[in-house]
Amino acid sequence: MVDFSLTEEQENWKERARDFTTREIMPRKDLDTHGHFPRDLYQKAFDEGLVTAAIPKEYGGGGRSYFELILAAEELGYGDLGVATSTLLMKLSTASLLNFGTEDQKKRWLSPLTEKLSFASHAWTEPEGSSNLVGRPATTTARPVDGGFLINGIKSTISNANVASFFTVFARMNPGTEGLSCFIVSSTSPGVEVSNPYLKMGQRAADTGQIIFRDVFVPEKDMIGKPGQGIQIGMRAIRASRVGVAAMAVGVSKRARDLTKVYGHTHFASDGKPIIYQQDYRFQIAEMEAEIEMVRALTWRACWEVESGHEGMKLSSSAKWAGGEMAVRTTNRASEMLGASGYLASGLAEKLIRDAKVLQIYEGTGAIQKMLIADTACRLGSGLKP
Repeated sequence: MVDFSLTEEQENWKERARDFTTREIMPRKDLDTHGHFPRDLYQKAFDEGLVTAAIPKEYGGGGRSYFELILAAEELGYGDLGVATSTLLMKLSTASLLNFGTEDQKKRWLSPLTEKLSFASHAWTEPEGSSNLVGRPATTTARPVDGGFLINGIKSTISNANVASFFTVFARMNPGTEGLSCFIVSSTSPGVEVSNPYLKMGQRAADTGQIIFRDVFVPEKDMIGKPGQGIQIGMRAIRASRVGVAAMAVGVSKRARDLTKVYGHTHFASDGKPIIYQQDYRFQIAEMEAEIEMVRALTWRACWEVESGHEGMKLSSSAKWAGGEMAVRTTNRASEMLGASGYLASGLAEKLIRDAKVLQIYEGTGAIQKMLIADTACRLGSGLKP
């Protein structure tokens, strides 16, 4: 029998994340401001152990399991998707080091992240196209020189770019995808230029920027893995991160659902009864509820698949795609159910719509997820015959 119950430690961690969300995130009125990075809030998240939760204990981090990070992502996503993104990005930005780095690299780069509030970035996406560097070879290059490499190129729409102390950069050493390699680059290296934060539709409490590399020297000891191993390194990191996106989608969908419940109990129909008793209104909440439960179950299954060391690409992409679609659908529906107040900037519903939209985009659009799902789903398998 499959057991969906949480251990006492998991319950306590989930409650800890929920309490932080309720106490520190939800009362804030400045989280939807262009160009504002609420460092004081992230300092509190750091002090609470949320920012460093993904870093193993031997390097000073919280050593939380992948599943515990998924639990936290749902809770923080309920409060603010931007805060959830920048707080929990450490899972993505350090995955390349944790999965393929040497012990020396881990000690030199991971330990400082736990000593004071610090961030790291996963520098994958480029302005010339989508984040799919498998189908379109990277234009960022790493040219071998004495003692290391010179990196040139641009990485765009990079989360935490302006606040990161280092980047894991994916650059092409040879023509074609087989030449993609991964490097650790300090944000203070000569030749690194980070743009001012982008003005974004939503998730404004999360930093997003562009990084330009002009003849940036990287010593040989700061290549992660082997030359040409970049696709494997990058895909493994992104695969795990996609499940986190699905968990955040569950969180924001719960927030939208709860808005409709409160509204339904406090607003009245022509018969004088709260509209929560109107059948159509109740059925819409029922549909939200069912979809939230379905996506959470898929998210937990995908998390188990990845954490158990299985390939996990199909399920992580399925969870990410389903979660993003649900979040956009649910927040839009909530806005309609709240009537005129759902459209006003002074309300919360329109912010949730704007915040949720990027869940369909980052870590790969819906089209990319469908391609990855189809790679597995369209195989005949040993027991099938045409």
